[in-house]
Order: sequence, then structure tokens, then C-alpha cells
Amino acid sequence: MGRSRNLDDVEANHDEEEELCTWRDWAVVLSWSLLGYLCVILTVIGYYNPSLLPFDPTSLLFNKDISPFYAFSHGSERFPKPHGFKIVALVPFNYHERTAILDCYLQQNLVHNHGFLDQVVFIPQTQDAVSLQWLKSLVQQTPEYAISLSGHDMDWKFTHDDVMYIRIDGDVVFMEDHTIPTIVKTKLDNPGAMMVSANVVNEGALSSLHSHPGVALPYLPEIHHVEQPSRSKSQLRSDWRASSLPRWEGPASFRVQKGFQPPFQGHRWLLPAGAGADRDPIASSVYTETGPTLQDWTVSAQQHYSFLDHLESNTLSRYKFPMWVNPTEPASSSFGCFWGKDAEALGEIFGHKISEELSKSWIAADGSRPNVTIDGKGLVSHYSAKLGADGLDATDLLERYRAYAQEKVCRQTM
Repeated sequence: MGRSRNLDDVEANHDEEEELCTWRDWAVVLSWSLLGYLCVILTVIGYYNPSLLPFDPTSLLFNKDISPFYAFSHGSERFPKPHGFKIVALVPFNYHERTAILDCYLQQNLVHNHGFLDQVVFIPQTQDAVSLQWLKSLVQQTPEYAISLSGHDMDWKFTHDDVMYIRIDGDVVFMEDHTIPTIVKTKLDNPGAMMVSANVVNEGALSSLHSHPGVALPYLPEIHHVEQPSRSKSQLRSDWRASSLPRWEGPASFRVQKGFQPPFQGHRWLLPAGAGADRDPIASSVYTETGPTLQDWTVSAQQHYSFLDHLESNTLSRYKFPMWVNPTEPASSSFGCFWGKDAEALGEIFGHKISEELSKSWIAADGSRPNVTIDGKGLVSHYSAKLGADGLDATDLLERYRAYAQEKVCRQTM
């Protein structure tokens, strides 16, 4: 039989209530602590590798559909084409297969399509007869298109002082629809900058920034053909979406190391089911001594597939930043805005044939750097011509970029 309770014993009852409150308080504190730790863990996983979770917890905290930076300037909406001067695109031309993709974006940005470009001048840098005939045919179809004299430095020499130029490498395979208006406005707002470069994925000073976890995803090259019997070859060629790709399959010991050769022509890069340390090229480059450099074709392939992944999931904001004035490393010359009067000086800066030479000369003996600004609000993807048939051309990346352009951008079939 239990001990009887003296209801008149006020002190005893008070002690029991304090004891119950103490345990209740501790239980509440412990519960909130565990919940807090769980939220932190989920947020970290969601930021660095959201594929491990059934949903992205950071989407509960941030609206990822909205870029953290406005396209043109803080608080502005649409920036209209400025009057009083011409805006001309200078396009160094090498490969018609890549420029055929760029053509869709150039057409979209012509003045008669409510864009900013009054004219596009192609500057041949190849002697390939097939590519040159393709270019001639393309120019005949569009009144705003023209061909300049051939030469590897004519894109800096074919200029007039009172014209604003946008140098767009012929191997650019993606640009956001606001990229040209954005860099034009930034150039007008910053007249002291000789050139305003766009946010070119994985090039120059941005290589390290675009290699951060959460931006670069852990894509790996498929090492053998993965059959997809439910889809035809034409369907596969017309699909650019990362979500249609299968998961990567291979041995747990697989690593992408320095000197890695393409497994077969037309191979894809796939996301593994689970993350593995130092497996992908960027992780190997950063964390091991046997990994490739950030300029290797495997790193570029991983970056491109990561970009297409973000493009589909509408998370391109992960690449964005406002502006980077006078970067410590060379900016990309693949997509930049400048006045004709500055073309000669820019040609001397970017005229180095080897990127290592440009890196060495970027900072002068007195510590000064070229007056170049990188605008982080408009994205561009450049398919590097330097990585060649033994690298990116062994993937299906061009077909994926072509499929995206045909579906989203092109006004006519390429």
C-alpha cells in the first residue's frame, strides 16, 4: 500500500512540483537541442550533397527560384537598350558544330528580336573548308551577320572607338537571356573598367569559385555502356536533362586521376548513388596529389554536367555573385564587353597564347592588375576548344547543349 500524501504539507508538495518542473525543463531543452543538431546536419548535407536526401532542406529557408542578385542592378527591372552608339558582337570562329549552337543565342539577342546586338561580326580563325563554307552560308541568311578578315588577333583589331563591343568566343554554348544587357549596363555604370567579363563557368579566376561543393556536383564518367531499352537513340540525343541520366555504376575503388583517358566515344558523366571521398576529378584535384589540375578536361566535363544539372533544377543562383573588380587571377576573355578605344590594350593583355603566360603577366611588378571587372550576375558556358578530341569531344556534352538550345532558345531548327 502506498504512502499516504499529506495535502497540508505545503513544503513537501512544493518540492515535488519543483522536481517535476526540473525534469520537464531538461526534457524540453534536450528535445530542442536534438532538433537543432538535426536541422544543422540536414542543412549541411543539403548544401554540400542534396542528392543524399529525399528533399532539399535549404529550400525551406531560401527561395532558390530567385537569384540573390538582380540581373541588371539592385532594384532595377528591365534594362532597355541604350541609344547613341552601336553594340557589335565580335565572334572568333573555329568550329561550326559549336557556333551552330551559339547562333541560336546570337539570333535571340539581335535588335530586331528585341535584343541589344546591332551587328555580329565573325572572325575566322580556321582554314577548315567545311567550317568556312558553313559560316558563309550562315552569314548570307542573316542581314546583321558579317565576316571580317581572318586572323587570331583580329577580334581586338577590328574596332571603332565609339562602338561598344562584346567579344563572344565561337565556342560559347549557353548564355542567360539577360547576360548581354547585364554586362552592358555594368560597363556603362563602371566607365573606368576596360572590360566587363561575364560569369563564365569554370574559366580563369572563377575556376576555384565554381569548384566549391554544392556548385560542382560529384559527377563521374561512365566506364561502360548503360543500356536504356525504353528510349530510342533519337530521344536520347534530344534530351539534355540530368534527371534522365542513370546512376553511375562502378567499383568502390574508382578514382579520376591525372591522365585519365576517355572510356569510349560519346560517354556520359553520371552521379553516383552515394558520395565517395576524392572520387570525382575536382575532389581529386583539391585533396590528392594524384588528381588532375583544374584545367584538365575531366574537371571541365564535371563542371559542364554540374552546370546542366543546376540548369534543370533552377539552381543557377549558386554560381552568382555581384561583381569582382580587378580579380587576382586572369578573367576569362571568352565573353566580355568593352569600348573600341580599349581594344588594343585588351589585345596586349589577352594576347598570350598560353594561359600560363597570361597568369604570369596578369599582376605587374608593382602589384597592379588590369582594370577588368567580372560581373557575376549573367552566366555563360564555354566549351573549351583547347581540350580537343581526346577530352570533351569524347563526351555527349555538345549534344546536350544542342538539345537545350533547340528546345528553349532556337527560332529555327539548326
